Amino acid sequence: MSLTTSLSTALTGLHAVQSALQIASNNISNANTEGFTRKEVTPLPILIAGQGVGVDLSDISRNVNEVLVRELRGQTSDLGRLRVDDEFFVRMQDLFGSLASGTSLTARITELRAAFEAYATAPEDAGRAAAVVGSAKTLTRQFNTMALEIQKMRTDADQGISAAIDTVNLRLGEIAELNAQIARDLAAGLPIANFEDQRDKAIDAVSEYLKFSTFSRSTGEVVLVTEGGRILVDSRIPTFTHTPSAGLDVSVSYPGPIDGINLDGVDITTEIVGGKIGALIAQRDTTLPNLAAEIDVLANTIFDEINAIHNDGAAFPPPNTLNGTRTVAGGDAFAGTGTTRIAITDANGGLVAAPVELDLSAYATVGDLVTAIDTALGADGSAAIVNGVLQIDAAVSTNGVAINENDTAIGAQGFSHYFGLNNFFVGDASVNLASNIAVRADIIATPELVSHTELSATAAIAGDTAITSGGIAVIQRIADKFSDTIAFAATGDIGATNVSMTDYASQILSVNATQAAEAANQIAFKEVLRADIKFRAESFSGVNIDEEMADLITLQNSFSAVARVITVTQEMMDTLNQIIS
Repeated sequence: MSLTTSLSTALTGLHAVQSALQIASNNISNANTEGFTRKEVTPLPILIAGQGVGVDLSDISRNVNEVLVRELRGQTSDLGRLRVDDEFFVRMQDLFGSLASGTSLTARITELRAAFEAYATAPEDAGRAAAVVGSAKTLTRQFNTMALEIQKMRTDADQGISAAIDTVNLRLGEIAELNAQIARDLAAGLPIANFEDQRDKAIDAVSEYLKFSTFSRSTGEVVLVTEGGRILVDSRIPTFTHTPSAGLDVSVSYPGPIDGINLDGVDITTEIVGGKIGALIAQRDTTLPNLAAEIDVLANTIFDEINAIHNDGAAFPPPNTLNGTRTVAGGDAFAGTGTTRIAITDANGGLVAAPVELDLSAYATVGDLVTAIDTALGADGSAAIVNGVLQIDAAVSTNGVAINENDTAIGAQGFSHYFGLNNFFVGDASVNLASNIAVRADIIATPELVSHTELSATAAIAGDTAITSGGIAVIQRIADKFSDTIAFAATGDIGATNVSMTDYASQILSVNATQAAEAANQIAFKEVLRADIKFRAESFSGVNIDEEMADLITLQNSFSAVARVITVTQEMMDTLNQIIS
């Protein structure tokens, strides 16, 4: 080998060692940089005609375990989903209270039952009537608050989807730009490892929001594909769009008024799984609507069960006017059975005249029935359809109207209950009753209008006692209703069940508490699992400073050796030149 060749060979070695030293130094400098992976090069011999004439370095490569990276992204997606669920479940717990809480839905129902029971022991006590009304108002307000807050949480989830999509679009843009940079540099033979680190960091950020898979092209570009097979990043960037709703209510759902999550104009809402976006969709479209439905079923049950008994009773003294709540018209078909009793009583509960006895099977339309009531009451009272509802009045302001439904049945309801003539609770069940259930306004103003007694089935002539101030039959039936077993159809996350109203409220809270606890437990488990996977991934791809320092020492020794070869070769060339000259 000539001295010139020796010098050239040594210079390639010097250049290779300098490059390796720079890479090792960079590894050490970035040892604590998030997302940085250890870079390495491999020495390669330079051969000419089979003879070694120097050393070169391979392209800079990253030390990455792709299997662990995929597992880590999957766990990140799962944690993103669980943390969203946990946030919403905590909000639900704060709203509903625990089973042991004195402000929980179960506690409010128990308080109302206790108020009815106390009133049944002293029906002439105005204070106990007021306590019943107060407890009922508290319960209805809690229903209203829950129903409205659940819809607010749905709105928050929908708006959260929009914010999450903005973040995903930003990260996908970064990935696309890095893809283009990597493809250009790879084609030009330039190092790309640092750009790959930046791209991985952006891909990791996307994994928090939804699940996807990846594959690489020969150009160095990475393609992201949703679980539904939709491409998120390729040679171009599809754009996510979603217009959030200003406010949701129980009538608004997806698909429908709620805008879909669109990828280049194609709705892929149902294809998105996992991550924060998947959890927000599930909360908005499934979890929260299920909870709203359970609350509404309970509100409707309490409304119907209490009103059914309250309509069959009377206050002492009874009100001067009974206004129905069911919208009716005179021409509406009517089909009823049994005989109802309607009476006009004086302030002391005595009959003003013989009570009206009506066989409901005799009337084909609502108008026929109303006319018959009006005619039968004569000068003592009247019946008419006023503002679309049945209204029965006593002619004298100090008199009142009382009804005994007896064995009447219009569908599954008694006469007064069907028309809603003496409801305790009012509300519109067609638009989510839980959001608007309330105690009847005149009962709030005059608690003594709470039904506690019943119209006598035997009083027959004017002056007979029709109702008594100490009657407790109806109020006791209402109190007992809270412990009756009722058939609840499967709703939301609660299967069909036969329980009391109080126990059903407890089931709602219990299911919610179980879901909240499960989410919290899963977060704890997933955090440990993700930390383990991250540790293993970083152990594989991260920088070990001790190892890098050892490599530096080796490289420094190599540098010194190569430098010595260059020095010796230069000295020999100088000596040769002197001999020649």
